[in-house]
Amino acid sequence: MDTNALIDLVHQVQGQLWVDKVNESHRTGRLCQWVSTLHPDQLPCQLDGTFHHGAFNAGMKMVFRDRTAWMVRFPRVGMVCDNYADEKVAMEVAALGLIRNRTTIPVPRGLSLSSLLQDPNAESPRRVIRQDISDSDIEVLYRQLANFLLQLFTLDFDRIGSLVSPPTDAQSPTPPRPLTFKAHSILQNGGVDTFGDRAQGFATTTEYFEYVAGQDWEQIVQQPNSTFGLYDAKNKYVAFKVLQTLIPDLVNAKYDRGKFKLICDDLGLANLIVCDRQDLTVIGVVDLEWSYIGPAQLFGSAPWWLLQDRPVNSTWDCKGDEPPQIATRYFKYLDIFIRILEEEEERIPEYKERELSSLVKWSQASGAMWLHMLLSSGFNDHRSFPFMQLRQHLGAAEWARREKAFDHAKELEASAEGKVSELDKYDEALEKMEENKALVDSGNMTKQEFIAKALIEPGCIPCSSSSVMNGVIRNDEGLLQSTRWLPGSACKLQS
Repeated sequence: MDTNALIDLVHQVQGQLWVDKVNESHRTGRLCQWVSTLHPDQLPCQLDGTFHHGAFNAGMKMVFRDRTAWMVRFPRVGMVCDNYADEKVAMEVAALGLIRNRTTIPVPRGLSLSSLLQDPNAESPRRVIRQDISDSDIEVLYRQLANFLLQLFTLDFDRIGSLVSPPTDAQSPTPPRPLTFKAHSILQNGGVDTFGDRAQGFATTTEYFEYVAGQDWEQIVQQPNSTFGLYDAKNKYVAFKVLQTLIPDLVNAKYDRGKFKLICDDLGLANLIVCDRQDLTVIGVVDLEWSYIGPAQLFGSAPWWLLQDRPVNSTWDCKGDEPPQIATRYFKYLDIFIRILEEEEERIPEYKERELSSLVKWSQASGAMWLHMLLSSGFNDHRSFPFMQLRQHLGAAEWARREKAFDHAKELEASAEGKVSELDKYDEALEKMEENKALVDSGNMTKQEFIAKALIEPGCIPCSSSSVMNGVIRNDEGLLQSTRWLPGSACKLQS
């Protein structure tokens, strides 16, 4: 499913405005003055280099007079919803504190692994691991990450929900609903709020999976460009209804009511910081903002990150019922990962029951791994790789039997025609907005004017407008993260 281009255009301009404001604050000296107020001794500092940025955060290396250095990180306007930016930072701080206090997983300092694994000669940048990386290097990385996962798997929780609660909810027995990568993405890039009741928690895996699958359905119904036409609308309607019926069959009964685990939706190879290109020792794990308490079987699923790229991206698109070529690499690496995980469990006495590797293998044998991948990502499509694999695992006859239960001609026709009408209006609005964006690019409209016009367009309600429209950079503690940089170190931290 495509993102909502109306919202994407607005976020693009909002991001440019925010960068302009940050650069202005640096030029006038206000940025360094503010960072100095956060130092225990209020030492003066200066910017070293330029921005480092990832998908959700922008960071700057600030060096103080005593030669200590921090990486100051801001959630990126246009990439992180203002309404949830504080919660996003709070979740990451809570996750880092928990991991630091209860595991030996290291704090960040070094070189981003993501850049080492990508093909520098590719015509267009892709997250997929380059073809020429050796199996021995893969094993080195997998072994370290497997050890981290085994440590995290020992942390048990009683309820599914947010990792931390606001102070006012501290006495509540039910943690609030989690801030997930999926729900934030659907809101930020699709314009559909699927969070539901802020105070809602979940007692069982079944409850939580039904809630998350419902987010896909809400996105299909509410996002104006969620379908491509009448035929696509009908197929999506039936396919996602069938998906919801599969949940009871794919919940592991042993873990339905606990034990629940610490989950980070975006944890994978790209989160690892290594020493350098020759030494792949992991010396830091970063970007844990999408962390929450969730089902053990979701934690112990066959990993989506084995090739660094999510299998829901276009690289994984199927041709008919045939899996993409990249699938062969994925299954090869899955075998490697499971073997290494079992070896690590055998090596460490407290892990000899092989509970985690057993869960991973169960997810593969039961087909639940494909459901997990869909539940962890938004913008799902019934023709995506995980959806196709799930359909094949269930079997054509059984899938058709379940489809028949939702094959109501009148209801299908009405739903599909409504989506086609929405798409027509969306296309008209997008054409107008693209014309306005061209005026911005040519200097005939200001960015502020563009955003003001966009905010009154139907179907375009971006959630990160307030700070930009007010012309300020939010620099309260809720939007700042500071990571100490060891003095004299030649390593660099890349967000």
